[in-house]
Amino acid sequence: MVEKQTLAKAVHLLKTPAVVMFGNPLMDFVVTLEDESILEKYQLPMDGEIEIEETKISQILADLSLCEKRITPGGCAQNTARLLQWLCGGKRVSPVVIYCGGVGNDCRGSSLDKLVKADGIQTKYAIHSTLPTGICISLICGQSRSLVANLGAASVYTLIDLKRSNLPLDGLKIIYIEGFFLTHSLDVAKEIIVLTQEKCKNIIVAFNLSGEYIFEKHQAAICEMVGLAKIVFGNAREMTALANALNIQFENVTDIPFLLNSSKRVAVSVASANIEDDWLTNNDIFVMTQGGSAPAIVVWGEGHSAQVHPKKPKEPIVDTTGAGDSLVAGFLAGVLAQWDPKSCLKCGCRTAAKIITKLGVDVPESDGI
Repeated sequence: MVEKQTLAKAVHLLKTPAVVMFGNPLMDFVVTLEDESILEKYQLPMDGEIEIEETKISQILADLSLCEKRITPGGCAQNTARLLQWLCGGKRVSPVVIYCGGVGNDCRGSSLDKLVKADGIQTKYAIHSTLPTGICISLICGQSRSLVANLGAASVYTLIDLKRSNLPLDGLKIIYIEGFFLTHSLDVAKEIIVLTQEKCKNIIVAFNLSGEYIFEKHQAAICEMVGLAKIVFGNAREMTALANALNIQFENVTDIPFLLNSSKRVAVSVASANIEDDWLTNNDIFVMTQGGSAPAIVVWGEGHSAQVHPKKPKEPIVDTTGAGDSLVAGFLAGVLAQWDPKSCLKCGCRTAAKIITKLGVDVPESDGI
């Protein structure tokens, strides 16, 4: 199957906003380290994510006071929202994406709102006066990175906040939920799915596993959302954690998306589409990334699959922090354009290749990819 239409044409035909995303909005501080001393001092994981208390965040920032920092909007779904809007035309088009999450009634929250709106996003933040806006420090060491976060107000988003947001549900095409959001707001995620399914025909629920470590305390919530989602994204470590949580036995990590696909089809007892033309009618689509040296994989229907090798960027790789979020943005852009699975995955890989040549998840000034 060839691409049916260009993304620009698809966006022109869309009733906007077409996508609503839920996540933990953060302000990112991106720092390039000369060595691993800070990581060792605070026992921070290389190529991992960890949440720590505000006091330790302040200590780390104090130790980094002489280092050059890049400050950008952050949080998995917020990164994906900004990049999807950029792919769809950025500020030149009406907001394609609405972003929802909790922020504090502080200067950081006000700055975050301005920065995200400047990228063309329609924000629907819930303001929490007693909590600070969340923060994430991205520590870059070579081609590895360590993410250290304190969620603050991002850890609160209630059913009342959802009602107050007064989301325009008619015409929505995609709901996207990051895994970190489930750690505090599974009830909201389930409610928005119910509300949109009542109003929107063939709504696509997309879910990102987001982090391996959240399985430790939130395994049940993640597995429930996987059951509700049409498309599930995750890297190899996250997919491995999901397989283990579901007691799925595997010999090779590349088997996991196929086994998850098969397991879900059996669990929900539905027939799957056999051809690419109607692949989005399936509720068993799994997208797994494997870093920069192995192909990304999408599996759908009765074990149909496509693989795309990561695109090697022309410029040097600077920061891989937003690689996964970027791939998701590109993939969902392809979904909006009604492309076939491999074309969606190619768009995701191209988007990631562009973003990892920059420090932080910064929306490029050029149009599209």
